[in-house]
Amino acid sequence: MGNGKKTELEHDYKAVGLKCGIEIHQQLNSKTKLFCSCRNELQGTREPDFRVLRKQRPVLGEEGVFDKGMLSEFLKKGSVIYEGYYDCTCTYELDETPPFACNEKCIDIALEISQLLKMNIVRELHVCRKNYVDGSVPGGFQRTMELGQDGKLLLKSGKEIGIENIFLEEDAARRIETKGKTTYFRVDRLGIPLVEITTTPDIHDPEEAREAAYRIGLLLRSTNKVKTVIGSTRQDINISIKGGQRIEIKGVQKLDWIPELIKNEVHRQKILIEIRKLLKKGTITADDVILKPVDLTAIFKNTECRFVKAGIGRKSKFIGLRIPGFNGIFGKEVLPNRRFGTEVAEKVKTIAGLKGLIHSDEDLIKKYQFSEKEIQLTKEKLEIGNEDLFILLLAKGQPLETALDVIVGRCKMAFDGVPEETRQAKDDGTHVFLRELGGEKRLYPDTDTPPIILDEQRIVRIGDTLGPYPWDLIDEYGKKYQLEKELIEDLVMRGKIPLFDSLISIMPDNSMLVLRTITDMVKVLHREEKNVDNLEERHFRELLVGVFEKEIAKEAMEDILRVWTDTPNVTLTKAKEKAGIGSFDLSTLDAIVEDLIQKNLELVQSKGRGAMGPLMGDLMKIVGRGAVDGKILSAKLAKAIGKISSPVKGKNGKKGKGTQSNKK
Repeated sequence: MGNGKKTELEHDYKAVGLKCGIEIHQQLNSKTKLFCSCRNELQGTREPDFRVLRKQRPVLGEEGVFDKGMLSEFLKKGSVIYEGYYDCTCTYELDETPPFACNEKCIDIALEISQLLKMNIVRELHVCRKNYVDGSVPGGFQRTMELGQDGKLLLKSGKEIGIENIFLEEDAARRIETKGKTTYFRVDRLGIPLVEITTTPDIHDPEEAREAAYRIGLLLRSTNKVKTVIGSTRQDINISIKGGQRIEIKGVQKLDWIPELIKNEVHRQKILIEIRKLLKKGTITADDVILKPVDLTAIFKNTECRFVKAGIGRKSKFIGLRIPGFNGIFGKEVLPNRRFGTEVAEKVKTIAGLKGLIHSDEDLIKKYQFSEKEIQLTKEKLEIGNEDLFILLLAKGQPLETALDVIVGRCKMAFDGVPEETRQAKDDGTHVFLRELGGEKRLYPDTDTPPIILDEQRIVRIGDTLGPYPWDLIDEYGKKYQLEKELIEDLVMRGKIPLFDSLISIMPDNSMLVLRTITDMVKVLHREEKNVDNLEERHFRELLVGVFEKEIAKEAMEDILRVWTDTPNVTLTKAKEKAGIGSFDLSTLDAIVEDLIQKNLELVQSKGRGAMGPLMGDLMKIVGRGAVDGKILSAKLAKAIGKISSPVKGKNGKKGKGTQSNKK
């Protein structure tokens, strides 16, 4: 995973009662957004035309209750700046205008996906609002609607897993950066249509989870109606074990992350359950963990710890907090090189913005250069007993108050074991606190949008157009075109099957070249940061026809495509010129080869066919790059060398060392 090392944690997943569910968020490839007519495309790194400053606050749900996830976001007390563009952002994105009519083509795509997953279709769609106060949606809520329930997905092993539901919803704005308490979001992504597919929690093995995510992704790509660019597919994992709670891990960017994240989370929940058992054995309860901070600034004002001394000099307070019964708990390793104290510190950083906390399970003298006298005075001031832990914080104002609340709250949660949380995946297989787990209390009907009725005729019409399942297609194409299944799979994942079908008739006996043209060659150009979006079917068709009719050589294909990425409107002839590929009269080739042989006769006589390499390079330079197919040049050169270097029979019938062509 990334540059991080894989952990070697393995578990008896049946014994621990692993339950896992996958959420797939997939952007749809429509022309416009879900609730307005703005273009469905990102603007890359283009500078925004305007910026709008906003602050957000939580609101009560229909039951008169605040959602926990919203409250934890509100505690951050930050500001949000939205960046947009005049030509592709409208007042709807900024929540200044009610939604327009829902994009009917997106509903059709979602219905197609629903039927491929064998779901029961909801006949009356109700648009709902899902509250968010992390700033990713200017209105504070995302619009979403459920289309299907109770579907199923077949795994390679033959096991069926349930598909709980599918939602059609709008994507959030994309986070650009955070400066202090201000977060910048770009609203070009806001409103892009996507489907959210949720499996039931009957996945019981990390590799099974990976396969489920892979198969759903493959199924989505096979429709050729979803986006395939980086960031257009996002995966979340929901994980729990026996005695634990559901944890949602967001931002799982790669399939290979899934098994590692699950293994680590199972281990983490097992340790948190052990911590709960240790706390329950003691005489302390959650009610004994109270917020009673003590100002220790006077004790540490002349400390040898540089950052503490500097902070006190800037008028920050050095606060101590006693946590009864927690001696040894903060130092307990929940994952390799990650301790319970790290988890608390990460939550403090996320909500209060304070980086790090100091606790007595650390070596305070060696790590922070505190003196024994300072530590002793701290213990006396905080009334620390043998079973107690103390925490030290350097801060002031609201961040300090918020941090102390977070610490006390998280320590109280430890008595219940695993707290329900939403966490952010990291590429080393670990994950960090993001927010409290959101609940159904943040979902309520959207009063701006009327119900959308789906008639039976529409559902049947879409069902009649369903293509084969991608895993069946991969088997079929592999046999039909004698191609490795992995290559066909790549075509499906890139949405290139229709293009392949269109082009294969040009060269039915060279399916590998057709495939390489639309995959490998395009990958090379993409790595060069060429604008491969300019390449259309007509370009690939002209190119392959040119190769088939021997107008151009295979070696020239990539260079010609490179020209078309910059100037897509030029003809093939003009593209050849721009690529430096001239025309060549094949009738002159024999004479050129013969001349090359004579000029390098000594090399040919001494090395025989070993002269092919250097002479081939010289021949290609003479003929011109890409002007003639390399196979033709190689065949001509090999034949000419063979005449020179092949041994001849002497009078006695034995093979001699002489050659025919050098005897005059």
